[in-house]
Amino acid sequence: MPFSANCPACGAPVVFKSSASFHGVCEFCRSTLVRHGGNLDNLGRMADLVEDASPLRLGTEGRYKGVHFAVIGRIQLHYAAGIWNEWHVLFDDMRGGWLSDAGGEYTISFLKPPGGALPEFSTLKPNQEMKLAGRDFVVTDIEEAMCIAGEGELPFAFGAGYPAQLVDLRSAGGDGAAFASIDYSETPPLLFVGETLPFASFHFANLRGEAAAKPAGTVKALQCPTCGGAISIHDKAVQSVACPSCLSILAPANESLKVLRKAAAATHIEPLIPLGSVGRFLGKDWTVIGFQQRVISVGGTDYPWQEFLLHHAEEGFRWLVESTGHWSWVSPLSILPRYRDGEPAALLGGEEYTRFSAGTARTTYVIGEFTWKVAVGETWELIDFVAPPKMLSRETSGKETTWSLGDYLPADEVAAAFKLETPLPAPVGISMNQPNPRNESHRRVCGMFWKFAALAVLAQLLWVFILGGRTLVDQRLMLSPTRDEPVTTQSFTLDAGVRNLVLRHETNLDNNWLGLNMTLVEKATGKAWLAQTEVAYWHGNDGGESWSEGDRERELVFRDLPAGTYYFVIDPEFSAEKPVPVANRIKVIRNQAAWSNFFFLLLFLAALPMFSRYRLQAFETERWKDADFLSSGAEFGSDDGDGDSGDD
Repeated sequence: MPFSANCPACGAPVVFKSSASFHGVCEFCRSTLVRHGGNLDNLGRMADLVEDASPLRLGTEGRYKGVHFAVIGRIQLHYAAGIWNEWHVLFDDMRGGWLSDAGGEYTISFLKPPGGALPEFSTLKPNQEMKLAGRDFVVTDIEEAMCIAGEGELPFAFGAGYPAQLVDLRSAGGDGAAFASIDYSETPPLLFVGETLPFASFHFANLRGEAAAKPAGTVKALQCPTCGGAISIHDKAVQSVACPSCLSILAPANESLKVLRKAAAATHIEPLIPLGSVGRFLGKDWTVIGFQQRVISVGGTDYPWQEFLLHHAEEGFRWLVESTGHWSWVSPLSILPRYRDGEPAALLGGEEYTRFSAGTARTTYVIGEFTWKVAVGETWELIDFVAPPKMLSRETSGKETTWSLGDYLPADEVAAAFKLETPLPAPVGISMNQPNPRNESHRRVCGMFWKFAALAVLAQLLWVFILGGRTLVDQRLMLSPTRDEPVTTQSFTLDAGVRNLVLRHETNLDNNWLGLNMTLVEKATGKAWLAQTEVAYWHGNDGGESWSEGDRERELVFRDLPAGTYYFVIDPEFSAEKPVPVANRIKVIRNQAAWSNFFFLLLFLAALPMFSRYRLQAFETERWKDADFLSSGAEFGSDDGDGDSGDD
């Protein structure tokens, strides 16, 4: 049942909707209140909340897995990259939970038993694997934050300014967008488990206002306190701004800008796409609000690339990444790939991404707006994995790890999206995630090969079993060494158009040989064609192993014979060592199918896809020559964290 009482400081009514809430903040005088039976005690005034971009507020309603909930409290935390909110929500079934919104990402979680002792905060490292509440998680963020303000009703003792050691974890592989957080501000630590979901999936109502649910395009225009240059801030989630004129790093503070760091002397870089440009991607208009140049150094040589931060009022933030004229559309991932340090590949959504390169990425130039406190000289350990046209990137810096997924974009598509008047630089070399342009032609060549090969097989079978191979003579002869006269076969007639005539001998030779002198005679003209051959067959047993040599059969082929009536005259020659009679079955076949031509045709057809495969592989060889891991996954160069050139 809801509990209601008057604030002891200002007398305003204070309502606790949840029986589990014992602390609250008076919305009128900001006093921190604690319940004692039917009374409220005042613990002092709560600090004011920092204005932020969150569309949520006390009283916002939503649904999760079909159950209605309402926002009844909030704590606001500050960390190195900015601020985020933890909203206390109460479900209709009286369950309590927490809804986090940071950088446009929404995560709902619930207090869970850890299923074992939690590790010490000091022992945790990014990318460390842990099993919590029966699930596998990977550490992605380790923060020492400060709770700076709160409002509404909360289920624990609360006061502004208390430190909070927090660890965020995400599931890897096939466990969806599962999320976990360990709160070390309590003893023992508390474990919260939930998942990250799109804003729309919560079906929010009663937000700060219709416009607040979708951050506005340009929030405000300010002046740089260092040089006086004009600066526009597009989203309240922006945590730092690099002045395009003097390159000073600034932080939004209330209605002005605060200098975080003045820029050292630096060469001015003109972005390929100017800040403020609007490009249309995926059916939506995106604005370029930030630009940075990053490099990886190898052997004293810098390999730079450019990154453009894009903003959309509803979709949030994305990156356009350019390296040597090649472009990629890059989105952050809330579902982590399955990967362990040192492995040759990462697995995401059932697709394998092969490790390509690793190194230390260093920021050398920044202008515009960013969602973290950007700084020239900051470094991240970077590993890239590819499955063209896609690319996975893991970045680790200090106590944080992020994953992103990139899709290759042709330069002409980028230029068309922004309607650029100046052409973009032509691509140089091969990008790590560039689609192989020979894939399509290789598929066509292979498709044509299988079609023509199938036709060749069909034609050969048709000729063998239906159209060709007619037997004209099938005669059994006994060749004897005691007979002096040659043997004559039956007569047969050939029509015009006979391509070939095959004479086949099938003998019963056994460790013996037989010489055959043959004459093909045309009866009407007496014209003769002479041929000689020998049939030999030997077999035996040597040391318990059987062996054989030769063949009992032999074929001779006659071509381009005119029409007429023919017969064969066979004059045998016998072995002097074993002069025994030999049984010989004579077959005369017209237009016998020639398998040799068929196989030569297949070899000719196969040469085309083989050459196409060579060209395809040549492109991949050129791509992988710049990798520190080979495409097979074998190590080629450095370990994780040791540099080689590559895109982000």
